[in-house]
Amino acid sequence: MHYDDIANNSQNKYPGKVYNGPTGHNGTEVYNGVPKHYTGEDVNPETFLKVLAGDEGLKKAGKKVLESGPNDHVFIFFDDHGAPDLVAFPHKYLYAEPLMKTLKQMHQDKKYAKLVFYIEACESGSMFYKLLPTDINIYATTASKPDEGSDWCYWDEDIQNH
Repeated sequence: MHYDDIANNSQNKYPGKVYNGPTGHNGTEVYNGVPKHYTGEDVNPETFLKVLAGDEGLKKAGKKVLESGPNDHVFIFFDDHGAPDLVAFPHKYLYAEPLMKTLKQMHQDKKYAKLVFYIEACESGSMFYKLLPTDINIYATTASKPDEGSDWCYWDEDIQNH
């Protein structure tokens, strides 16, 4: 799931390409060959939660969903902006409570043996702090505490971006 707004953006100095560091054409190009199961307007909180829940409607429509079971180990990584009790999608927010409801339902439905959830976003700790039950086999780690920002790792003068 990715919005897919970088490679062909008019501000991209290297059209059709995305690099994993501030080195431009000398870096590693990471866009070519990336699967595009959900892009554009399909990248939203509702679809994200349905994917996690293994939604039958999405599955019948030929879309990928999480099809895990009681013996599986599931890893979820989310990277975007955040604020207290929410993480951002391009046009909407995912709030902590609906996420918790989905994770609890996944546990009840035996969708995993163990689940690891990484979030890189400002105030991302607020998505789990005092909300995540200790008895549902989920290990959550976040880039920041519930009340702090998450800083960038580098700045590229050439493309004027992080």
